[in-house]
Amino acid sequence: MFELVKSEVKDLTPELAKEFHELEPSPTERELNPARIKHLREKADTGRLITFQWSAVEFKGKRLRMNGQHSSAMLCGLDGAFPKNLKVHLDEYKVQDQEDLAILFRQFDDRRSSRSAGDVAGAYQGLEPALHDVPRSSAKLAIDGIAWVSRTVRKEPTNKGDGIYEMFHDVMYHPFVKWIGDIFSIKTPEMKQAPVVGAMYDTFEANEAEAKKFWHQVAAGGVEFEDNAPSTVLDSWLKAIKEGKDEDIKAAHVYQGCVYAWNAYREGKTIKDVKHDTRKNWYTVTQ
Repeated sequence: MFELVKSEVKDLTPELAKEFHELEPSPTERELNPARIKHLREKADTGRLITFQWSAVEFKGKRLRMNGQHSSAMLCGLDGAFPKNLKVHLDEYKVQDQEDLAILFRQFDDRRSSRSAGDVAGAYQGLEPALHDVPRSSAKLAIDGIAWVSRTVRKEPTNKGDGIYEMFHDVMYHPFVKWIGDIFSIKTPEMKQAPVVGAMYDTFEANEAEAKKFWHQVAAGGVEFEDNAPSTVLDSWLKAIKEGKDEDIKAAHVYQGCVYAWNAYREGKTIKDVKHDTRKNWYTVTQ
């Protein structure tokens, strides 16, 4: 196995970054990923770097870099804009054979310990006392849906990646997030996708009271004994998509289909199927 020989916190300096980056890499080291370096550089440029966790290992008389390849590479490429007042937690290990190298490698950023999108969403949600009672998975999906429709349909600028969960701080979204927490259950898997929730948000904004009625019908499987009711037809269509019966359906089609069914509901019409044409403009959401 592996043995921890020394652990210390050091000041992060250009000299230390260069020294560490120029260490011979462990044969277990990942390939250098430019996207990871770009991600770290963006953190550096916005002042969001924290203490780095680097490690080296003694193997067959050599000191090898074990963890910290991407961060040290990024730091060495900062061209004079080196961050100030940062630290490095540097661990030194020792192993006896190459199998131990692989075992040690697996301990850094292992997949089960990494921060998932759900973890990040939960962190932002946790800062909003008004949303504490909303199930985290439902709250995340509510924000995912709002972000999807804002970015895709409305062409509004939105944060990228996990940054979208800052939207939890906008109180204008809280009523919708709470409602999604009420409506979603294990019985509604076909509705748990961003374009559906995006359509739900647009209808909620257009007419909150009627949106609640319509989507509760969809969640319940439609209107009993009314096969041509828009909510019934939409629910059947979404279930077919969930079951993989129509592989040509894309996210944009799903949104269009939801709005089409909603519009029919608001206009008091029955439908035989769901139209979802995306070749022209997005359907206008009826109030």
